[in-house]
Amino acid sequence: MLKDEKGITFSIMSETEAAEYLSKRNNYMRTASYRKNYAKHETGMQVGKYINLDFAYLAELSNIDFYLREHLLKMCIDIEHALKVALLAEIEQNPQEDGYKIVCDFLEKYPQVKRSIEQKADAIFTGDLINKYFNLCYVVDSRTNACSVKIINVDCPVWVLAEIISFGDLIKLCEFYSTNYRQFFAVALDRNIINPVKSLRNACAHNNCLFTSLRPSKTTRPPQVISRMAARVPGISRIERTKKLSSRPVFEIICLLYEYQLVVSPKVKENRMAALKEFADGRMIKHMDYFTGDDGNQLVESTLLFIRKEVDFFS
Repeated sequence: MLKDEKGITFSIMSETEAAEYLSKRNNYMRTASYRKNYAKHETGMQVGKYINLDFAYLAELSNIDFYLREHLLKMCIDIEHALKVALLAEIEQNPQEDGYKIVCDFLEKYPQVKRSIEQKADAIFTGDLINKYFNLCYVVDSRTNACSVKIINVDCPVWVLAEIISFGDLIKLCEFYSTNYRQFFAVALDRNIINPVKSLRNACAHNNCLFTSLRPSKTTRPPQVISRMAARVPGISRIERTKKLSSRPVFEIICLLYEYQLVVSPKVKENRMAALKEFADGRMIKHMDYFTGDDGNQLVESTLLFIRKEVDFFS
């Protein structure tokens, strides 16, 4: 089907090798999703078929995506950890907070967070903490016999809460504290930046493909601080920068790099950025020849080079 209906060639990787790849290393849907980055013939005998698309190019994009997600997920987790550390340090130094009242006030304002905790009461990693610091009531529905958990009393310190809530709820908690104590909380939380980081974290954690569409999107508009950050990198024109920051996956990666510079400790930052730079300068461009030249793909080539320049500059 790929060859006959889609016009995909097998010059670098044979059809037999491609079949083995799809059976042992990746599935058809995920591998084929990267074809959206390629144009189709609009006229002639090949109308509707992809232009200069070899199966090996799809496999290479899938490989790059996989390794990049590994690096980015670690960095997202570093940011999450850094926010926890910063928040708890601020609360510990705040004489107006005992670490308990803020939890009650927060859960009262955000009942959906409380419901999320209730749903984790039997989870292997958080269940013990929830059962220790929350008084729970198990309710059985008389019609369905389904059992649900309800929190009837809270005696949980904020340092425990921070370990059992999601990244998104941690952001809410930081904002909640910052609203009440602006003079204490020093970490900047710009929703226009941290939300894309959260989106990227979720995509990486769920093993979603990032590079299925690298084209600019009218709905992605970077805030000025991100545009200014990207503009500091030499060798990138304003037009190119505008295009790349309008690509959702690229925009989220740049937001991650920005937030990483702000909140992560110097030693962790040094090691993690060094690893990302090694990837960007090595494995990511190992088969750049697949995407360069008259028969290449300028969209893919320029995107990889843009990411590489940004990573190199901030490493």
